[in-house]
Amino acid sequence: MSKVPSETGAAEMAAQSAADPRPTRRVGFLVYDGMAASEIVWQVDMFRQAPRAAALEGMSCPNFEVLLLGLQPGPVMTWSDFPMMAEHAFSDVLDRLDMLFVPGAPPDRMAHFETTPEYHRFIACAAAGGCRIVAVTTAAILIGQIGLLKGRRATTHSAYADLFRSRLPDVDFDPDPLWVEDGPIVTVSGAMPAAEFALEVIEREAGRALSFALAKAALMPIRRGGSQSRLSAALVMQMEATDRFDGMLQWLTENLHVQVTVADLADLAGMSPRNFARRFVERTGTTPARFVETLRAERARQLVETTALPLMRVAERSGLRDEQSMRRAFLKAFGQTPSGIRDAAKGEA
Repeated sequence: MSKVPSETGAAEMAAQSAADPRPTRRVGFLVYDGMAASEIVWQVDMFRQAPRAAALEGMSCPNFEVLLLGLQPGPVMTWSDFPMMAEHAFSDVLDRLDMLFVPGAPPDRMAHFETTPEYHRFIACAAAGGCRIVAVTTAAILIGQIGLLKGRRATTHSAYADLFRSRLPDVDFDPDPLWVEDGPIVTVSGAMPAAEFALEVIEREAGRALSFALAKAALMPIRRGGSQSRLSAALVMQMEATDRFDGMLQWLTENLHVQVTVADLADLAGMSPRNFARRFVERTGTTPARFVETLRAERARQLVETTALPLMRVAERSGLRDEQSMRRAFLKAFGQTPSGIRDAAKGEA
């Protein structure tokens, strides 16, 4: 495969760059048969909308040039059997990309990528040319198999953790973060974290106000950093709930300001304290006390970011007792103080 862009593709890009004085960031999205489209579509929209949103708000923003790339221009069939269109062939843009997003595919649909060496050569050449590679879910496994994760830390979706470990036993696998940035290689745990990472990139290039304007327009939930927990405490419990736990969780989320013991929660679940604590850890991977602390920190953060309540009142309403206890809980859960999170939220408004 040639490393020189086609004359037509290069001429078009040069003409566009000459006509636009803003710096250009070329962001490519690999499309291939069997891919999970959900792992790139939000990012495509965000990068294409960012310059327009910035212009409307009077903000500065690079020109994000978004390119859908395939073996050749034309349709590819996604794993859910609807087509996406590759706008350019690899050869049109090789050595001209700043970032390349590679979506994953379900394990039973990975064969097309794995048995097509042109994909491997393109990604390897792009990486060698200084392009940042962003691999979403099982794409981490795919790029790992062509050597791009050697000596690096990486992550993937928890559903594919065992597959990752079995195929890449020498890679430093981290199951906890939403995404891992290790030099020029980024591995992302899922479709929504990939969208959040795209906002992180936009924020670094154009500022926090623009990234949050895009998040608000998309009605996205509270932004998370890559190191934050993948699931909220309440969601974990809802996913794992039995009828007994479900009633206890509902009461707890409505009464976080009330100080409770493990015995109180066990009583709400209709279980003995010892059996409750054991079953709780089995289902959630954490103790009842830590779960309640995390749930309170999440509630407090919501109040800090969305209300003007004094921090003391936030602490009381979320069950964190006082400002000092809340500060410790925030540093542990979010790596930031309550006042720091509130100041950032004010800047985003």
